[in-house]
Amino acid sequence: MHKHDLAPIVLFVYNRPWHTEQTLNSLRKNPLAKESVLYVFADGPKENATPEDRLKIIETRAVLRKKDWCKEIIIIEGDINKGLATSVIKGVTEIVNKHGKIVVLEDDLVLAPTFLEFMNDGLNLYQDKQNIYSINGYMFPFYYKEEKTVLLPYTSTWGWATWSSKWKAFRNDMQDKNMLETNPFLASKFNLANYRYTDMLNYGNNSWGIKWYFAIFIRNGLNVFPSKSLVSNIGFDGSGENCVVEEIEGKLQIASGVRVSDESEIDLKFYNAFINFFSKKRNSKSKLAHFFNYFK
Repeated sequence: MHKHDLAPIVLFVYNRPWHTEQTLNSLRKNPLAKESVLYVFADGPKENATPEDRLKIIETRAVLRKKDWCKEIIIIEGDINKGLATSVIKGVTEIVNKHGKIVVLEDDLVLAPTFLEFMNDGLNLYQDKQNIYSINGYMFPFYYKEEKTVLLPYTSTWGWATWSSKWKAFRNDMQDKNMLETNPFLASKFNLANYRYTDMLNYGNNSWGIKWYFAIFIRNGLNVFPSKSLVSNIGFDGSGENCVVEEIEGKLQIASGVRVSDESEIDLKFYNAFINFFSKKRNSKSKLAHFFNYFK
């Protein structure tokens, strides 16, 4: 892959220096990192921030300058707190419109060494597919023997990529969301395995991810995933703004051998396994139940 084909990486951070460093360390282990441009949006302190809060923000920003994480690092530091949703929407829009494509990360993700390869290969392979809206690195931790590329009518916010042409579908106001309120069939499809994703459409600005899912859903779009995860989330320790403290149910082993292939339709065998996993965990009080709700 030529370096001019690589999408810029955008990382959103706030006040978690340890998590941020884990994310950057894993990113740096990707061979393509040394040829990639990294933009970092560092959110600012809240109005009522304590001295301890402000120190964590300073420490997080120091981590950004600790090593040459990528070929080039461009840091955008906020003076005030915008919140994750506003930061993501504005940051993604700015960078993807500038470069035409983008890889998006948050500060609590550990990446497989092949993550960037999967993202960039996916962006290049599927860029002309009108019904494909994003490339995603995370897959839920259920057993599936085969390592392959799969398509799903679903999105993830834990390590993903898209193109400017597809991001234009994103609407912050979601003016068409009433169609789910008046059409039970569509609402049932939107609520995978009866998870009440429709309720999240009313959560406001803290749920940008559900709006992205909705924008793709109403266009009957599909998204590219690895059948085994290339991302592990380490943020469920109470340190994040949008996460609660949870016990980890098992350990998610991130894959390294999944490669992008050209798929044109949903693999029904995988899709059924995916839905069955949701159904079994629907009533669980474990961390896995919370996975489904973190459309940030």
